[in-house]
Amino acid sequence: MDTLPPQDLHPPDEVRGEKVTLRRYRLTDSAAVKAAIAASLDGLREWMPWAQSPPSDQSVMSFLGPAVAQFGGSAAANYAITLRETGEYVGGCSLMPRIGPGALEVGYWVHSAHHRRGIATESARLLTNTALALPGIRSVEIHCAERNIASAGVARTLGFRLDRVVPDSADLPLQTGNAMIWITERSV
Repeated sequence: MDTLPPQDLHPPDEVRGEKVTLRRYRLTDSAAVKAAIAASLDGLREWMPWAQSPPSDQSVMSFLGPAVAQFGGSAAANYAITLRETGEYVGGCSLMPRIGPGALEVGYWVHSAHHRRGIATESARLLTNTALALPGIRSVEIHCAERNIASAGVARTLGFRLDRVVPDSADLPLQTGNAMIWITERSV
């Protein structure tokens, strides 16, 4: 199958699961995003380079502005994770075209008050299925720190295989200097 350049990828604005709805971010999400990051900062700080300082209105808008204006194509498709029943914002996830032609990376984080409820797993599954349904996408990857047992568990639960462990330059509290690269591929 021919692969299309990343700028030709157009994921849907919304994806619905059993527990969650993934939808494009809105500028009006700023207060909810800031509150969720602030409440989850201790856990996020361990794994996410962008979570090393408390969120500010400016830091949240520096993410939301581009996320709202640029969605898919050659930019990441950033989604708000919301609970289906209530619409409550509980985290974020992305399809990122940064690993080369024919592949997308899935990233995610979930508000600490909503951990261990299957939200990350369902969100990653929805994004993986969305990515593999796009023309030209043959594989999806999840990258996580070697010690990030929760993210490795999401990848394993979804049937991703550990492809390799690579050096990681992130200087974060629980990092070993290595990242696991998990991969799944489109069925032929």
